[in-house]
Amino acid sequence: MRLPDRIERTAVVVGVAALLLLIPVAATIGSVTYSDLSLRSQQQRAQYVLVDARVIDATRSARSDTDGVTTVAGTATVQWSAPDGSLRSGATDVPSAVRIGATTPIWRDADGNLVRAPDTAAGAVVNGAATAVFVWFLGAVVIGGLVLLTTLAGDRSRMRHWDRDWQRFLEARDQPAR
Repeated sequence: MRLPDRIERTAVVVGVAALLLLIPVAATIGSVTYSDLSLRSQQQRAQYVLVDARVIDATRSARSDTDGVTTVAGTATVQWSAPDGSLRSGATDVPSAVRIGATTPIWRDADGNLVRAPDTAAGAVVNGAATAVFVWFLGAVVIGGLVLLTTLAGDRSRMRHWDRDWQRFLEARDQPAR
């Protein structure tokens, strides 16, 4: 085995070892991501309140008039009561079956501001697992790229050596022995 062959084989072995060592690192990063998202979900569920809001106007919607009833789908302006008793309004997504004047559930915070629905525990699991897989995959691409570059450098070195040996053979063939 020539030196480039040994370097190439060593790069492959080190690359495989690095991929195996990257598994617990990726799992740890995924676990931390899951913990953070799970904690955020719990905090949001503790702070947000589900209330009914009345649909007062459709801001961006598809209207359909059937039997004299106007229905909206998409984003609508809704109105709800804040904890201090004041009326608040804002735009939110509503189901397609909600009519103007009907009520729809929305999430609000302790101050009465409209917020998006709290994150779910299932979302935290999916995002944590996806983060772990992404970190490992990104590491695999980088390590694979480094091994590939080492292989290409070894191939180039072998081709240069082959060219030198071929030139020496041609020179030795063209010159008679003394």
